[in-house]
Amino acid sequence: MAEVLITLGIIGVVAAMTIPTLVANYKKSVVENKLKQAVSIINQAIILSAVDNGTPDIWGITNGQKTTFAQYIQPYMDIGIVCEEKNIDDPKDICNNSVYGSTGAKKSFTNKYILKNGIGLSYNGAPTLTQGQRRGLFIVYLDNGKNKYIYGKNVFPLNLIVHDNQKYLVTGTMDYVQDFSFCSYSKTKLYDLCSNGQSGSSGFSVGIACTALVECNGWKIPDDYPVRL
Repeated sequence: MAEVLITLGIIGVVAAMTIPTLVANYKKSVVENKLKQAVSIINQAIILSAVDNGTPDIWGITNGQKTTFAQYIQPYMDIGIVCEEKNIDDPKDICNNSVYGSTGAKKSFTNKYILKNGIGLSYNGAPTLTQGQRRGLFIVYLDNGKNKYIYGKNVFPLNLIVHDNQKYLVTGTMDYVQDFSFCSYSKTKLYDLCSNGQSGSSGFSVGIACTALVECNGWKIPDDYPVRL
């Protein structure tokens, strides 16, 4: 009997040590797979639209303009729900569009769409990177109608970077105050920007450093990722 109790005790200790790691790895895997899926869907829609409508440099992307998505991107996505154009701050509402940083700052993105696979997207025309380069800002929501939205946890910004030479890409590693990759930043600086849940300086999209951390790591969440999943 004593041997059985000892064995059970050992099993309990091992389980207590391993289960949290398994749960954490599972959460990381879910976020990674959904984020990669969202990037693939956005890229595919833009590629297909470019075949029919020309490359994004002639789409007329301007700051604050939302019609680009409806005209050039939405027809190439499998969208299930088009949410109302209003601010919603209710985690249980699938059309919730209020996103928080770790500091508590909130921003709402009113033009939200829910894909049939459950991933949410918002789009807005955004300021340019440099002369001759434009961008559209996507907000990717990973668990709609379930939890409070927090940058780097279940919400990730992505930029559609558009050059006048017909080149374009979807990425979280570039933003409009610069045209070089965040991957060149020191690890400490990116972690600080991500953990703050803020822009870091005027001009950086809120939360973009968290997307960059994942993308610069091969779309894998680093082991010491600063946002708790």
